[in-house]
Amino acid sequence: MTNGRPITFSAPGKIHLLGEHSVVYGKPALLATVNLRVTVTLSETKGINPKLYSSLSLQNDNFKKIIEPIVKKYLKIKDIPSYQLTISSQLPIGAGLGSSAAISACYIAALLNFLKVKWDLDLVNELTYEAEKAFHGNPSGADNCAVVFGGLIWFRKESEDLKIIQPLPFAIPAKLEKNFVIIYTGTPKQSTKEMVEMVSSNAAKFKELFDNQEKLAKELLSVLKGADKKELIKIIIQGEKNLESIGVVSKEVASIIRIIEKRGGAAKICGAGAIEGPTGALLCYHPTPSIIKQIAKSYNLDYFKTKLGTKGLRLEN
Repeated sequence: MTNGRPITFSAPGKIHLLGEHSVVYGKPALLATVNLRVTVTLSETKGINPKLYSSLSLQNDNFKKIIEPIVKKYLKIKDIPSYQLTISSQLPIGAGLGSSAAISACYIAALLNFLKVKWDLDLVNELTYEAEKAFHGNPSGADNCAVVFGGLIWFRKESEDLKIIQPLPFAIPAKLEKNFVIIYTGTPKQSTKEMVEMVSSNAAKFKELFDNQEKLAKELLSVLKGADKKELIKIIIQGEKNLESIGVVSKEVASIIRIIEKRGGAAKICGAGAIEGPTGALLCYHPTPSIIKQIAKSYNLDYFKTKLGTKGLRLEN
């Protein structure tokens, strides 16, 4: 901390353009950050027990209980001086947009800064992955990489100790990006951890589907660079069908996706999904985005436009 001033970090949310679930089993995922951000401010408090304050409807003590031990273990310290933490977010919680990774990354970076520890993005990413494991059980590590490094990320988990993190040297062309819309279907009843465990119990049956997701992810790279709208729609549709075959898309949300497809667009879930009811955020694409908005309104669902490939974790003061 510098002269006792509060420390503020922010980090973006993320979406999977392709690769949910299959990324846990060594297949590549293509992720992009979104320009909806989480902001965490840490302030020193003298002689007061550490408290965690937040504007979010979260079980905020869970972050403190998970993050502090991770930082203490890394630094080999027993205690952290008193502080207060405030958290605010533009991200819907439980939407599959990486809110837990974004909050954890900001919190960890703020604590390291507060403790005057020399840090870099690689260290914050490493510790945020530890937090993600505590929250979600068996995450791939893709979410934390996306929110920390930002932009468009190619990610592959070769093993627990080897992860390929490749920031891509190009942006999604504007004529494609402007046609993406996110629909928020609501908070899933099942947690990410529960959905990952469900898929894990049947993973051997899904090998061909995971292989196909890998093929689609590789095709998507060239499609994005070439700004091929028709092929983009085809890939999103097939990727979503694979996710439905895995069993992570509820019938309620699948029916919305079918309507989007019938109207000439495509949509897919963005996170772990759900067995029934809401599945969090839907990434939707249509050459005429107003059609997506009309469909969202017909279901009384929130929707929003967002820039893709925005900057990652950053110090705001």
